[in-house]
Amino acid sequence: MSRTLVIASVVALLMLSSSSVANPGGNGDSDRDYTCGGSCHGDPSLSLPSDGTISISQEGDVFAGHAVAIHVNVAGMSLSSNRLLGTFILGSMDGNADHPEDHGWHVIQDPNGGSSNYVETVVPSSGSVTLSWVLLAPDEAGVHNLFAQIHHGAEPNYDGKAYSGSSRGYSIDVMPVPEGLPGLSPDWTAPAYRSSGNDDPLEIRTVNTTSLSVQWMLEGEWSPHNAEVSSNCDESEVCNKWEAQIPATMGDTRIQYQITVQNGSFSMELPWLTMGTSPAPFEGDIWDARVQSFAFAFLILSFIVSLQIRFSPWDGKHELDQTQEVVESEAPPPPPGMEEDAPAEDDEYWSRLVHSEDNPGWLWDPVEEEWVADPNFQGGDQ
Repeated sequence: MSRTLVIASVVALLMLSSSSVANPGGNGDSDRDYTCGGSCHGDPSLSLPSDGTISISQEGDVFAGHAVAIHVNVAGMSLSSNRLLGTFILGSMDGNADHPEDHGWHVIQDPNGGSSNYVETVVPSSGSVTLSWVLLAPDEAGVHNLFAQIHHGAEPNYDGKAYSGSSRGYSIDVMPVPEGLPGLSPDWTAPAYRSSGNDDPLEIRTVNTTSLSVQWMLEGEWSPHNAEVSSNCDESEVCNKWEAQIPATMGDTRIQYQITVQNGSFSMELPWLTMGTSPAPFEGDIWDARVQSFAFAFLILSFIVSLQIRFSPWDGKHELDQTQEVVESEAPPPPPGMEEDAPAEDDEYWSRLVHSEDNPGWLWDPVEEEWVADPNFQGGDQ
């Protein structure tokens, strides 16, 4: 019977796992090919066609090895109750090695502030969302293609599958670089986050740049502010390392900034970038943290032991001693005249004391009206 129950449970779990191949909670932003070995629903057997429309556009001219903003607009798709949308930007539709980096592009920043080619976002109630990637174009001039693909849920979703769609190839004419054209360094990636309260300058790496300026504004603002920019190079000299002083942020604040590079007659405004705020890092020695953890664990253990003692049942095997404790009263001080150095005139005191048959061992003092212990009594306990 138990073996049959185990087999039935295993079969039920297998059927349950195969009946729904969607990931309603999402997978999180990351670098990945579209198929992902089937886990991203790139396999047609794991997905259904999406009813959304996808379009790609670019911002300005594109020069080899220089930054460009690529915008992906997605609209009109059915969504699940959490309205979550996963979007890829790809260099090919081969299903393998289709990351933009595999085709000469370099991701400086994704729409969520990171540097991934796949991001997840919540679509607003309008049903349309525009996602922007800042990329460095390939070093080789010519026509290069980019693609966008999406997957999402639906409500209701009786098949338990993701809905998937893809754009047509978007051709970008990457032009040769004019001599001395300034831009960002290909090994520089915009930081996604900065710790809360950190006001360290933002380091920016460039190429062919003699002057650099930065404007910043908090997310939601309309008027940018000028940041203070410094470098270790002389004026009019080509410099590849700069520092921009951007104010510290707190909480969930996100800050946007735009870099403008110059070299002689060339001046290029680069796409806006975004930097989020992360919690302040833990400061302290690792052994301090371990000692604190041990102390906290000991505190919890002591509390548990106290509860166990308090609520453990009494089996009645050990009788409680109900005998009242008898504390021997201190002996009364010796009456006058019994001290070792008592004078002879105290004999009058003893002569006035009266014996009592009802209270053996005690003498009654009619003057002081009190009982006095009989020092000559040899009977039992007084």
